[in-house]
Amino acid sequence: MQTNTIAPSSGTATGFARYWQYRDLVRNLVAKDLKVRYQGAALGFLWSLGNPLALILLYDFVFTHIFRSDLPNYILYLIIGVLHYNLFSQSVSQSCESLTGASGLIQKIYFPRILVPTASLLFTLALWLIAILILVVLYPFLGGVYHWGLLLYPLALGLYIAFIWGIVLTFSVLQVELRDLKHLVEIALMFGFWLTPIGYDIHVLKPTTREIIALNPLTQFMDLFHALLYAGTLPALSHVLIATAWTGGTLTVGTILFRRKARHLVEDL
Repeated sequence: MQTNTIAPSSGTATGFARYWQYRDLVRNLVAKDLKVRYQGAALGFLWSLGNPLALILLYDFVFTHIFRSDLPNYILYLIIGVLHYNLFSQSVSQSCESLTGASGLIQKIYFPRILVPTASLLFTLALWLIAILILVVLYPFLGGVYHWGLLLYPLALGLYIAFIWGIVLTFSVLQVELRDLKHLVEIALMFGFWLTPIGYDIHVLKPTTREIIALNPLTQFMDLFHALLYAGTLPALSHVLIATAWTGGTLTVGTILFRRKARHLVEDL
């Protein structure tokens, strides 16, 4: 079946300007998702805190009353890990259906297809900012110490978001052909939660187990966040370099794969 596409009026735009001219479309996609998700809910956006709060309470109970953790200010360590992993898991999980869910729009209107999974990531990020703002308010009461290294946190977070974006692009376009991918991703995210040093210190693990956990790219990012926000120190340079390498890898794979597959999206959807 042939579909009519509407080409943009400013088709001569190149580079970033090509995407900037669709900023209203991205804004509308994010706003639509926000309205649809919490439409009719009494607590609205506050429900976005439900999942991470439940995980924090569960983890705190287990490692405080059952398997006692020796980490000082453990709740701060736990919150930092849970919030940042939650950003990753929700972004990746929702990205799987971002293109298939927008099939009607993609088949009717021409625009850079990469904006759809990007809008999905921005939607998750918008909800996540609510949780991180609460952490900012509670930070000193949870044992956090203000230091100059905190100025590097936006850079670490930007690197993390870029890493996630690469995975979002990859899974969003693969889901079009592999419709079971979302279910496999959800299982992988469940295992990933426990294979990432979120509620435990990697240094207390056995050497063999520690080496396996260190292979998880999220381990490097958690080290950045825990060093800056929990320990009050600068992260190890080796972890910064490894995290940067992982980010470059996911962005390269994601953009190349998306560019190749995007040409046939209308037919595949």
